[in-house]
Amino acid sequence: MKKRNALRYLGLVFFLMFALCACKEEMTPEGENKKGLASYEAGDYEAAAMYFERALSLEEQKEFRNNYGMTLIQLRRYEDAAAQFKMVLAEDSSAGQQRLNKFAYRGLGLACLQQQDFSSALGYFNSALEISVEKDWDVDILFYKANTLACMGYPVSALENYTAVLAVDDDNEKALLARAGLYREDGEYKKAIDDYEKLLAENEGSYEAYVGLYACYYETGEEQKSAALLEEAARLTVETDEDKYLLGQIHFYQGNYESARIEMENAVRYGYAEAYYFLGEIALAEEKYEEALSYYEAYRERAATESPTVCNQMAVCCLALFRYDEAQEFISLGMLYEGSPAYQRLLRNQIALYEGRNEYAAAYELLKEYIVKYPDDSEATDEYRHLKKFLGADEEDESLAN
Repeated sequence: MKKRNALRYLGLVFFLMFALCACKEEMTPEGENKKGLASYEAGDYEAAAMYFERALSLEEQKEFRNNYGMTLIQLRRYEDAAAQFKMVLAEDSSAGQQRLNKFAYRGLGLACLQQQDFSSALGYFNSALEISVEKDWDVDILFYKANTLACMGYPVSALENYTAVLAVDDDNEKALLARAGLYREDGEYKKAIDDYEKLLAENEGSYEAYVGLYACYYETGEEQKSAALLEEAARLTVETDEDKYLLGQIHFYQGNYESARIEMENAVRYGYAEAYYFLGEIALAEEKYEEALSYYEAYRERAATESPTVCNQMAVCCLALFRYDEAQEFISLGMLYEGSPAYQRLLRNQIALYEGRNEYAAAYELLKEYIVKYPDDSEATDEYRHLKKFLGADEEDESLAN
């Protein structure tokens, strides 16, 4: 009996050894890399990272490091990602290494962009563009270079790069939307409208183009036309989960918060992180500041990049709750993006924060700079005059208020 049990035990050991050997044989570097790519495409970045790490443990390949670096960016481990890309770079003129270098420079640019190190990001994107292999990647790299320039406060250069993208790919939806947005921010509404209408000509169901056109007409005082655009967008065919999410945006801009809330809550379940932002906006509009903060934070946790607009909105909530230290943190973070559309609002909220803390001299000094930069803001000019009188400031800068 004991002998039979011993033989059975030995058989089990041999079976386990065989199974382990078989698994080991199946675990190849290329196989683990393929599993990593499949997980990455499916959005399971934790699993993708594990597979790429396994591939690298089995065989050192720079392609695996590039793949691992991109996965770490998705996991918001930007410094770790940069370390992987730097290990790829080599001074080798062969086409294969140049291809790897180009991808690594692009990855380094993205990692720096996420960390608001815009100067370094710009340098890496330029290095990637200088490499002549894989020219079809240049459209994507130019797009991110344009985003970087916009964040640095160089809208003219950003526009040039978006235009360069469109010269190669004239119906690139992302570039058209970004360029139209910059035109609108710069007050070039005719050019912005042309881009949005081109988008609608290519894609009649583009909710983003409808929202952009709505903003152009609303900001130029054509409220009737802007409202009609939203009504037209609200009648678009809704087929997919994305359509439902975008319809929620239309309802939000129409002020139909009840419908928008339901649609955004559903969109969260479908995996649309941006829906948290709109839920925050609804809560802010209803003066539910704590609720708004929780939604904005949920958005930040899931977004690939920091948003100066969200930083500003969180600062607004903190100011309303008299949480000035937190408000200052969000304002400072948002103001790293000097070229963003939210920058003017961030400056105004910085002034409001100073006033909330009774730091009137600091508010006055910042207002002096603000009204030079934004002379059309009549409320700020009136506030400047009030503070000047309140503080008994010298007459030497009277011209600023005229």
